Amino acid sequence: MVKGTGVNTSTASVIQYVEFAKEACIILALENYASKFVEKETIKKHYFIDNGLLSIFLSESTAPLLENLCVIHLYRKYEEKLYFYNKNIEVDFYVPEEKYAIQACVTLHDEETKNREIGALTKLDQLESLEKMTIVTLEEEDAITTPSGKSIEIVPAWKWMTTK
Repeated sequence: MVKGTGVNTSTASVIQYVEFAKEACIILALENYASKFVEKETIKKHYFIDNGLLSIFLSESTAPLLENLCVIHLYRKYEEKLYFYNKNIEVDFYVPEEKYAIQACVTLHDEETKNREIGALTKLDQLESLEKMTIVTLEEEDAITTPSGKSIEIVPAWKWMTTK
């Protein structure tokens, strides 16, 4: 991403700047729950502590802002107990201690998107026997029953953040 701006830098410099940003509480990093130890330490997803900072880098995309807003909310509650899950399944957020998985999605109006988000949660449920599954959207609210009989809560971000 940095090279795309025309700036020349080394990998070591970028890693050092990311560490500085974490120490200054500008960004936070999530580990992949499904990774091996070495990968957990080297391959992380990074988020801004403030959506205002993220919006500086975006033109007009709501999805990254929604996902970042969700991680800020979850990190305040779970801190180091919060992960993402990516091993043949991609789930935005996972709290293993509570068997809780969360997807962030602007809208589920598109059938392909809806199937992808529900499918990821359903597959993770088969592996981890989840107790709670949530899809956070901008405006939609619903509940979907999975083939195993469990419920996936679909909830608008404002409501999810005020009731959790």
